[in-house]
Amino acid sequence: MADKKKKKNIFANSVMVAIIAMIVVGGILGVGYLRGWFGDKGADTAVLSDVRGIVNMTRSGVTYPVEQDTPLRAGDVITCTPGGTAAIHIDTGSALAIGEQAAMTVEEPSSRGFAADVTNGELFAFVTGEKAKPVTLTFDGKSVEVEHAIVSLSRRAGAQNVNVYYGSVGEAQAGQVLNWVQDELSVDPLQIGSLNAFSVVQLRAANTVAACCFTNAELDEMEAARKAERDAQSAAAMSEALSELDLAYECTVTIVCDTILDNWDKLETAKQEFVPEDGVILPATTVPFAEGETSFDVLKRVCDAYGIQIEYSWTPLYNSYYVEGINHLYEFDCGAESGWMYKVNGWFPNYGASSYVMQEGDSMVWSYTCVGLGVDVGGQAW
Repeated sequence: MADKKKKKNIFANSVMVAIIAMIVVGGILGVGYLRGWFGDKGADTAVLSDVRGIVNMTRSGVTYPVEQDTPLRAGDVITCTPGGTAAIHIDTGSALAIGEQAAMTVEEPSSRGFAADVTNGELFAFVTGEKAKPVTLTFDGKSVEVEHAIVSLSRRAGAQNVNVYYGSVGEAQAGQVLNWVQDELSVDPLQIGSLNAFSVVQLRAANTVAACCFTNAELDEMEAARKAERDAQSAAAMSEALSELDLAYECTVTIVCDTILDNWDKLETAKQEFVPEDGVILPATTVPFAEGETSFDVLKRVCDAYGIQIEYSWTPLYNSYYVEGINHLYEFDCGAESGWMYKVNGWFPNYGASSYVMQEGDSMVWSYTCVGLGVDVGGQAW
């Protein structure tokens, strides 16, 4: 009797294990189907690649952060978050670069005739290969066919434009732009000053495969002029802000992230554009301050004046502000031990920046550490 009961238990357990295994396998197959792990990887299927930051895919009603090298299907919705970008490899001569906050629905994923509907944001289309098939982009009920051309499409509420850099699209030639305001279309000269940072980066890449309407030298000149204008505006803004304060003292402020240059392989790809070539975000700059102002007060004023992005949060436990990011570089962007630290006159205070009261002649340096929680920037080993 005991043996019979034992056999029944064994049988019941075996059935239960089999059911659990089937559930697990079914779950894996379901996730694999959604994410394109099985099949779909034929040479005729466009692939989403070069994913940087967070890019979401909505497939079969399920939304999830997309992985690298995901084969696309008709109906896929691709949405880039702030800081998120990606590319679509269509064939050897065709590709799309998708900018931040862009959104699009794939209508036809085949390299024999790729098509997508762009609902927001900006993208770049490269169609230059001898055998490259046309790429069709639709937006707000309109449509353009890109064939042997390099263009960018910007889709915003109430207005859309297609910049043509190489070849021709519709009525526009290289160096012209198709502008739609509501349903009114005009063809206008393309001004280099209208290009944003995303367009400049992509256009530099385009210049390696085709002779576009703006050369890299022209782009360099334009960016140098923009930087000079920003610096002048920042200096004027800082001068105006300081004139309203009773600032009787002076200190120097420096912001650097040069340690990232020695740890480039650890840096998130999407953050590479925020690292200056020499790693210096702000060279040593003389800054006046008022009695009682803290390291944090001075840092924030300098960043605001010079247009340097800064993000911070209040930490009640330490009764201090915590600097999360400077110039779009944040904690953990370059490894598990990376983040911002500050030192004054070569000393790293063991308390928050809003607790250190600045003194006349202080030299304050904000450094991005990658290794040893500050060891690589002169701090002590923990």
